[in-house]
Amino acid sequence: MRTRSFVLVSATASLIGGSLLASGAAASTPLNLDGGGLSILHLGASETHSVTTLTRVLGRPSAPLTATPALRLCGVSATVGWTSMNVFFNHNRLVGMSFGPGHSPRIQTTAGLKLGDPLSRARTLYGKRLTTSTSQGGVWFVTTSAGRIGGFLNPSTGAPPASTAKIWTIDVGVVGCPAESP
Repeated sequence: MRTRSFVLVSATASLIGGSLLASGAAASTPLNLDGGGLSILHLGASETHSVTTLTRVLGRPSAPLTATPALRLCGVSATVGWTSMNVFFNHNRLVGMSFGPGHSPRIQTTAGLKLGDPLSRARTLYGKRLTTSTSQGGVWFVTTSAGRIGGFLNPSTGAPPASTAKIWTIDVGVVGCPAESP
């Protein structure tokens, strides 16, 4: 059994604008994301396959695979990161991915929504399937045939979000405890 070093990774740091430095090249074309994961990697994949696949596409992780015992009750037992992307595992299976803030790796939903797009674009792409909430300062969600996608909005005011609010993060699956994720 391989041993993972313990370092508590704070997803909160990336949510308030901190980003990790990339040690590899980002994908030149956007990776497509839906409620089931990335076009190249789906939720439920093994930890080894996930890290290998992402390393092949994005280069070496900027934050190593790290056990997260403090998040175990939230469905996360390990994380690994690339620039403005955090990947979450539970019992050696991929359970979630969080992108942003930032633009590396370049991702977009299968409908074409990108980090930094205005909420009005999300409404155009998803129509009535898009839901927003003032929870945690402002969040957005959409349920697709493959599962649920969501994230934080910027500015984070706690008031009903304006159509000019920006898509700050895009998340799929389990990305931590409710107080740390949309």
